[in-house]
Amino acid sequence: MRKFLLLSFLIISFQSISAQQIIRGTVVNSKTGDPLPYANIQVSEEIGTLTNINGTFEIQVDKKVSELLVTYVGYALQIVPLTASTEIYIIQLQPQLEDLAEVMLYSGENPANKIIQLAIKNKINNEPEKALDDFSYKSYNKFIIDNQANTLKATADSSMVEVKTLINKGRAYLSEKVSSHYFKRPAIKREVVEAIKTAGFKKPVYDVLSLKVEPLSLYKKDYTIFDTKYAAPLANNALSNYTYKILDTVNTSQRPAYVIYYKPKREQVVAGLEGILYLDTITYAIQKAKAQLIGVVNLEVEHNYTYYKKENIWFPNNQTTTLKPGTGEKDISVFGGSISVGAVQRKRSLLNNVLATGEVENDLYLSSTTTNYDIEFNSNTSFQKSPAWISVAKDADTKSLNYWEVNRQTPYTFKDEFTEYRVDSIIKARDIEHKIEVKKAIANGHYPVHFWDFDLSKFVKYNNYEGLRLGVGGNTNDKLSEKFQLNGYLVYGFIDHTFKYGLGAATLLNKPTGTWLNVNYYDDIREVGSFKYLRGINDFSILEPRFVNISYYYNYQSLQTSLKHRVTPRLETEWVLAKSDITQIGNYAFLNNNQLYKDYTITEATLGFLWRPFSKFLSTPESHIIIDKQYPQFTGQFSHSFANFLGGDFNFTKFGLKAEYQINRLDQSNTQFTLEGNYGFGDIPLTHAFHAYPNSPNKEAIISRFSIAGKLSFETMYFNEFFSERQVALHVRHQLRPINISEKFRPEIVLISRFALGDFENFEAHQNIEFKSLKHGYSEAGLEINKLFGGFGLSGAYRYGAYHLPTLRENISFKFTFQLKI
Repeated sequence: MRKFLLLSFLIISFQSISAQQIIRGTVVNSKTGDPLPYANIQVSEEIGTLTNINGTFEIQVDKKVSELLVTYVGYALQIVPLTASTEIYIIQLQPQLEDLAEVMLYSGENPANKIIQLAIKNKINNEPEKALDDFSYKSYNKFIIDNQANTLKATADSSMVEVKTLINKGRAYLSEKVSSHYFKRPAIKREVVEAIKTAGFKKPVYDVLSLKVEPLSLYKKDYTIFDTKYAAPLANNALSNYTYKILDTVNTSQRPAYVIYYKPKREQVVAGLEGILYLDTITYAIQKAKAQLIGVVNLEVEHNYTYYKKENIWFPNNQTTTLKPGTGEKDISVFGGSISVGAVQRKRSLLNNVLATGEVENDLYLSSTTTNYDIEFNSNTSFQKSPAWISVAKDADTKSLNYWEVNRQTPYTFKDEFTEYRVDSIIKARDIEHKIEVKKAIANGHYPVHFWDFDLSKFVKYNNYEGLRLGVGGNTNDKLSEKFQLNGYLVYGFIDHTFKYGLGAATLLNKPTGTWLNVNYYDDIREVGSFKYLRGINDFSILEPRFVNISYYYNYQSLQTSLKHRVTPRLETEWVLAKSDITQIGNYAFLNNNQLYKDYTITEATLGFLWRPFSKFLSTPESHIIIDKQYPQFTGQFSHSFANFLGGDFNFTKFGLKAEYQINRLDQSNTQFTLEGNYGFGDIPLTHAFHAYPNSPNKEAIISRFSIAGKLSFETMYFNEFFSERQVALHVRHQLRPINISEKFRPEIVLISRFALGDFENFEAHQNIEFKSLKHGYSEAGLEINKLFGGFGLSGAYRYGAYHLPTLRENISFKFTFQLKI
């Protein structure tokens, strides 16, 4: 029965299409041949369109229509007769002096600039978040990846094995979302996703929720589309980024508006858009807007607003974003990466699978439409406070059909039903959900096989002490149990001829807060003076820069229990109690209370935390996902070692705090600051003191020290040269905007400055080793040229200041950089 209805729908659709025709064309300046953006194409008073920024247009009309009316400010009107034999119309408009008294309000300068200045000045009265004390509304969003031709082909048998290829066989992705939005001054915002449905997937695809598909406001400094920032056309500095031109004055909803065309002024420096603004002639508020990019892909965003007389404000009621393949030369950054020849290179996203590809079809497009309704202003609406910027209701994926019928603001067509049916069959046949799980696991450094996630970092490593370190490790996943987990690893060093291992178990105490109770045992080696934050941000990398050159280790056998707990999405904590038996690999010994310790026991309690006070999160029934990383963010740790408790030998206390701040600019340059302080007091053996992350092997020739540079390591500081009980380090990295040599070759230059200051009180207590403190301050400056070939680049650094060495070669490092991450 269902297939019969689908067939009936296709027949009806074909009959409807046959009664209409699609008119395509380009409008240009007859003198220069330049395209005319946003020329007005009119079929009747009710039917019309505007040309794109490249002068092209496409409009669907009844076959009885015989002509088009084409107008553009400063050009003569032209009536274009339609003929059955013409496929594409090239419409050449004649420039002419036109009476612009209606729009030329200011003499002596570009009148559009004056209007833009007034629009910027009046943002405080027009931007909803500044003009209103509070407001709330609901929204309905439909997110589609479709094929414009609507051709129906075979289902699973003719589709490729990856999600990304589904888009090449007709509409292949459809999701719906109903949300409630709340705002209260000065800046309390929250979105509650009340309902979500993704065709073909058993569970909602929450990744799509984290995409900033359409910004609510065009008044901000930045205009964000698909996680990519562009200069906004009404930002305070908009006149330095855009040129403006008055196209017309029109009446929309009984309110006159200036139609202002804007175009990027510094395309190679600042990412910008091209489009039109309909600005109210009385309040200078936005009534309607369109933004476009024409290039390898075509991106179009349209905003529509409704006027509310009582509040004297225009509020957004509908926003549509469309993404289609293009043929231009402009590289467009979307989904946090760049789209080139139809391939989207965004990492850790469903859309990396959906919109990436080896095949490119001109009929492919992505469309996201959001309609706002049930809008209320200054109503003192109360809502539950939450640290999450977007939260998903527990029953969001179980809403009834009646709920959807009531809240859908655009029709759920028969074609949509066909999409749901078809995609469901493809996804089941090709096990697409599993493929997405695999891609996400790999991005986090694991590879799932049935109930076990293999840890990719355990397979192979190399360092100066163990030589080649081969092994296997990982942990169980949800397929075995959602509440219980086993983990472990076993590795072997081919120079020290020793096995190392770890094993443990964990139980989930509370899923919403991510509370896990863990018990682990380790028999392994650790670098002397290393300090690892429990809740540090550990992005998996194929190569670990410092690891290969480390040669100074100690053995430890450690039994520990820990409790991981998320206090809020912004604050993650971990508590650890560990007893570790330490044995020396070298000749080091620690003199404490007139007793010489070569082997000893450390009983230590540790509290670690990761605090992101300004970041924005998506909270789902499954987990918390960061959707907007804001700075600063802080990583901290406090630990205390107890003597005479569980066999512990020493009393000492250690603190560590790392603050990270990053400034991202619209020209794709950025500056990163990392400030880290470590403080310890008491009876601290060298194994548990601090180093400043040195990354230079103790070899004479520069080429012999050639290795891979780290991000937060001192490249000219030799291993085991300095140790501290108290230290502070500052790292500053300034990345210049990429050099656009070609579409695929865009090297990045990074200027680096590093400084460390530290102290060590009792050198005599540490036997059989020589080292220095950092009390005079250590300085180095560096230069990186990244992404020269794949993820590889080159770096150089120079050591200067108090610890400058006698010869030039001793102060210089020359290394690879490697930034490719899974």
